[in-house]
Amino acid sequence: MLPQPLTRRQLQDFAANGFLHVPAMVPESELAAPDRDSLALIERGLGGPFGDDRWRYGEDPESGEAHCLYRVNDLAAADMPPSFQILLAYPPLLAAVSQLVGGDEFAASVHALVFKLPRHGVPARWHQDPVKVFRFPVFNMDIYLDDATVDNGCLRVFPGSHLTGHHAPDEHPDFIGSWTNGSDESGARGAIPVPVKRGDVIFHATTVIHGSPWNRSDALRRTVYFHFDHRLDVELAGDRWPQRRFAEARAVTARAVAARARIHQDEVPFPY
Repeated sequence: MLPQPLTRRQLQDFAANGFLHVPAMVPESELAAPDRDSLALIERGLGGPFGDDRWRYGEDPESGEAHCLYRVNDLAAADMPPSFQILLAYPPLLAAVSQLVGGDEFAASVHALVFKLPRHGVPARWHQDPVKVFRFPVFNMDIYLDDATVDNGCLRVFPGSHLTGHHAPDEHPDFIGSWTNGSDESGARGAIPVPVKRGDVIFHATTVIHGSPWNRSDALRRTVYFHFDHRLDVELAGDRWPQRRFAEARAVTARAVAARARIHQDEVPFPY
């Protein structure tokens, strides 16, 4: 039996606030390979779109740059570096996920690298993640490869906003504005910044209102991002994304655990 990394107080805080910051959850030994491989993925896309839509770009209205790289999707694909899946299967991380879903069956259905380039980092506008939730909690696990600061665009969040439920923008276009009062992601009354250090982890509910501003600093800010679904929610969701991918996501997560076990034979694997 693996030790439980989260305390009762942390679980209560997550339920009440919709997010949980866990300092120093991932040791440096686990970060070296994803650090190296993430830089290679970013370097591949710096020249602009090259025909692979997993590399995502935004527009920077201040500089006029139309190809501002900010994300690489589908890190679980066969042609992606395996280090990200080895990180996903780090036993304390999966043990924390299991705690957060109350021991329910779970799987990682989205695997992405999200980043803000120095002086040119795309903001995340105030939003709820586009996942309709039927059984709390559905959440993302954000593993930080760099310090995230107020200057380089750290996460901002409205604590407790997840308790309002999911509001699709096309059905409730005024919902986000009712919280932000027209303020952008650099600050809004009631929102708090969540600065973190390399190796920290943030778990945030998909329904919590969050965002992050432009990075106009000289610091790179990278996050490995996994979205988790659990069976009690999936069974209520029907044919919806990403819940419809639960069986596939479960197989991917199981392969990650098996791959890690082959490499770390002296480690007790998460009993997935």
